[in-house]
Amino acid sequence: MNTIREVLFDLLFNAFLQVGFFAIVAAAFSLFIAKAKAKYQHSFYLGVLVLCMAVPTINTLWHTPPSAIAEKSLQNAVHHPGSSDPYSWMIWQGHSKAHGSLKLGAGAESVIVVIWGVLVLYQLIHFGRGLHRVHRLRRDASPLSPAEIGMARSIVASPRVALLESSDIQDPVTVGGFHPAIVLPGKLLPALGEHELSAVFAHEYAHIRRRDFLVHILCESLILPVAWHPGIRYVMSKISQTRELACDEHAAVQLGERRLYARTLLRLASLCLHAPHGNAVELGIFDGDNLEDRIMMLTKKRSPLSSASLIGLALAISMTLGSGAVLARATSLQPVTGSGDAAQSFAGTWHWMFQGKSFATMTLTRSGSGFRGSVTESRIALNDAGELSKADPSNTTTPQQINTATLEGSTLHVKVMDGFEFTVTLKDDTHAEIHPIGAPANMKPIPAEKAQ
Repeated sequence: MNTIREVLFDLLFNAFLQVGFFAIVAAAFSLFIAKAKAKYQHSFYLGVLVLCMAVPTINTLWHTPPSAIAEKSLQNAVHHPGSSDPYSWMIWQGHSKAHGSLKLGAGAESVIVVIWGVLVLYQLIHFGRGLHRVHRLRRDASPLSPAEIGMARSIVASPRVALLESSDIQDPVTVGGFHPAIVLPGKLLPALGEHELSAVFAHEYAHIRRRDFLVHILCESLILPVAWHPGIRYVMSKISQTRELACDEHAAVQLGERRLYARTLLRLASLCLHAPHGNAVELGIFDGDNLEDRIMMLTKKRSPLSSASLIGLALAISMTLGSGAVLARATSLQPVTGSGDAAQSFAGTWHWMFQGKSFATMTLTRSGSGFRGSVTESRIALNDAGELSKADPSNTTTPQQINTATLEGSTLHVKVMDGFEFTVTLKDDTHAEIHPIGAPANMKPIPAEKAQ
């Protein structure tokens, strides 16, 4: 359970820093991206979202000690009842590459993880309610009139798209991934002319052709663990805005009149009792809350980016985001928190104890922000309960030098020159527990006493 808590805390720490970084990069490029076609803008922000989710996860798992392999090899060296050798000895030769992480203490980490869990649960409930609302909307909606369906089929060519109306919505929406439907507000239909209906169908059909509903559901599912992050909300808002821009472009081309389509959008905006959807699952024609930008895109003449400019922008973005991914791995080498008094308590000579006798000696001396020192080799055997059954000094009398000893909160992570790794956790000023990394999961800690 402690390992799960620590991994979750590391993931939250990495996500907090790295998601913010990628969101800042996206904001920095937003002015340049705005000059590209809407479909390219949409792809850019989707790519940023994937990086926001993938990089913290990969870095956290990358830095999690791969103890499973070491544990398996270690268990093969431990005495098992019934073996031909009644007294199997093992000299520790761990090879796991444990990575440093931020340590705040079990209590503080647990509080942060619990708060995160509550936020995720809230988002999950909110998302589930949205899915239920879509299901209910689709179930209770009724088909459009034959005249409206006949007019819509000149725009919506696919017969698998259901054309419905409902009194439960205030503006047109698209729902469904594999069985899509365009749902119009029943109260709005009498006020819509042929041009308005054509614009609505063209826009919503663009969502269906682009599979925006499925992408939207996937994105909302993907961000559930970090939906609380302002950077994620920014990227999601840009995804929503550029998705509407892309559908406007598609609809304007299909209808053949950009300015007429723009006037129709304004007319629809004046008719719809539009309320922001927030994290709604269905896709509405006025999602994104960027109607002014959409009208300007449709009516203002813009010089599209040349192929060379587009390629150059793509290379610049790729290099920046690639460098950011590398930098993100560096930021996941998390700082260490701990007081000087706690660090000083580790300094001294420690005896590893078994049945009241010392079988190994460890010396630790402060050296800058870390420690230096040595530890003598030993031979130990474990019983099935994970307790020491034998523990004696090794035949090798030369102590092994400590390569690194880094303080991680109240725990000292020690790496010996021969590859052996272990942690030292203080119980009080003169007593500690040794936890070898890569040991069997049921192994009890080795008690250690500080020489007076």
